[in-house]
Amino acid sequence: MKTIGITGASGIIGSKICQNLLENGYILHVLSRDPDNFKKNPNIKTYKIDLLNPDRKKVSSFLKRIKFLFHLASELSDETKMMKTNYNSTKILVDSIKNKNITFIYLSSIGIFDFNKSKLINENSYKKQFNIYEKTKFLSEKYIFKSCRENNLKFIIVRPSIILDVNMKSKIIDHLLTFTKLGINLKFSKKIIANFILLDDLVKTILKIFENEKALNETFNISSDILLEEFLLSTKKVLNKKTYIKLPINIFFNLINLVSFFKISRKTSQIRRFFSNTSKISTQKVESLIGYKLSLDYSNFLNNYVNRIK
Repeated sequence: MKTIGITGASGIIGSKICQNLLENGYILHVLSRDPDNFKKNPNIKTYKIDLLNPDRKKVSSFLKRIKFLFHLASELSDETKMMKTNYNSTKILVDSIKNKNITFIYLSSIGIFDFNKSKLINENSYKKQFNIYEKTKFLSEKYIFKSCRENNLKFIIVRPSIILDVNMKSKIIDHLLTFTKLGINLKFSKKIIANFILLDDLVKTILKIFENEKALNETFNISSDILLEEFLLSTKKVLNKKTYIKLPINIFFNLINLVSFFKISRKTSQIRRFFSNTSKISTQKVESLIGYKLSLDYSNFLNNYVNRIK
């Protein structure tokens, strides 16, 4: 039976991937800071390793006999830890499998691209990062490409857009639902696009391509875009709310600036980018490989999400 190594196995993406792999008979080597998070399972072997400062000997042991390495772990909130946890750990893992017959599956981010430069983002679009998290993902990709050229590394890079799941608290969705509940209608350009992907669709896509030889040494953007206006209409239908207040987007941005003046928040620029994005993400490459089109049932997702948080 094939043995698979995985980082970030306790996360919302990793846990679903692990569940599916176990159900299909794979043996898992799990790298984790807290192995106690995992129930005892004869097909799971845990290794206590902190990616902030990984022990290379333990990493070497973790990698023994594996055929694939899923690197899903990332620091998402503490910027002071991002370079070490996200970039340095990726380098260590990549260096540890040099010239070995192990395929490296890396979870990157669609945020590495410059959405101001192109209205259609494909795998070769111009790249520019706006925060440290995106920078660590970009640098990690560069190092993977370098190792592929110099050390015959086999890889697959997946770049998801904003991930949505019923069991996953989303600040963006929560804010949009709050506006709807308050009867506030944000007035913005009808060209604004929301780049979303359902967690189940992301996991299904990753599991469908990771053993496909045509995916080797390729990058794949994964998204299911929708006009933000359509998404907000769906929230109104789900909540059965009418609009009482029309709020121009420039006033909304001024309110954000006022809040950030009193309470410094690195999220301000991200909010602006979300509500001013007019770029679509091309998924033609991955759809050609998996044989179907990625689509998102927003009404069904919102219904389930609202019922969960009640």
